[in-house]
Amino acid sequence: MLLDLEPDETALFLDFDGTLVDLAPRPEDVVVAPRLPALLSRLQTRFGGAVSLVSGRPIADLDSFLTPFSSVAHGLHGLEGRDAPYAPVIRVKPPAALDWIRSGLSESGIGETPGVLVEDKGLTIAVHYRNAPDQHDAICTLLHDLAAPHADLSVLAGKMVVEVKPFGTSKATAVERALVLPGFKGRRPVFVGDDITDEDGMKAALERGGTAVKIGEGPSVAPHRLGSPADVHAWLDRLAGSA
Repeated sequence: MLLDLEPDETALFLDFDGTLVDLAPRPEDVVVAPRLPALLSRLQTRFGGAVSLVSGRPIADLDSFLTPFSSVAHGLHGLEGRDAPYAPVIRVKPPAALDWIRSGLSESGIGETPGVLVEDKGLTIAVHYRNAPDQHDAICTLLHDLAAPHADLSVLAGKMVVEVKPFGTSKATAVERALVLPGFKGRRPVFVGDDITDEDGMKAALERGGTAVKIGEGPSVAPHRLGSPADVHAWLDRLAGSA
């Protein structure tokens, strides 16, 4: 049995893709279990509001998939933040250098490669290659070369995706920012995620006396592990208590 948590003492940080929903060939194709929004609402009540979604997606995407559920949330790897349910989303200003990345990607023609998807999120630009795994090396090389002249940009690799984002934010900074909020302050952070990009959030939770749960296979700093989003739902259902 996976770890039990004390709802009055814990702040729960949940990734979305690969954690709450199964991964899909395209970001818009994920399927949300019909009972998930209600489950998250129960969990939020049980944990006194100390539940945050932390995702590489924009917060607006999370809201559209999980309506009517709303929570503290951090999107685009910490570049967006919402400090309370239904509150305004605060965004950093995108660096001008992202326009260089847009132009370079357009000139390269990589987005025309079968199976490759270029996703412009405004504050970040992601290149997905789940349907073209042979393009991994070419995409990594291209994005690193485009970003290299710009100190205010960084390249982040995830599961079958490489993303260019402003330097200095991550899922770790999302955890740090949430832990100063009134409903989160003084609580033990627990980060749940599946991807390489979640490791920063997990490390932040561990450094602050909390713990982490890795979903799926692969190396991780997390001391706990679950096999799939279905297993996550079952665990969260137990934590949320009776409906």
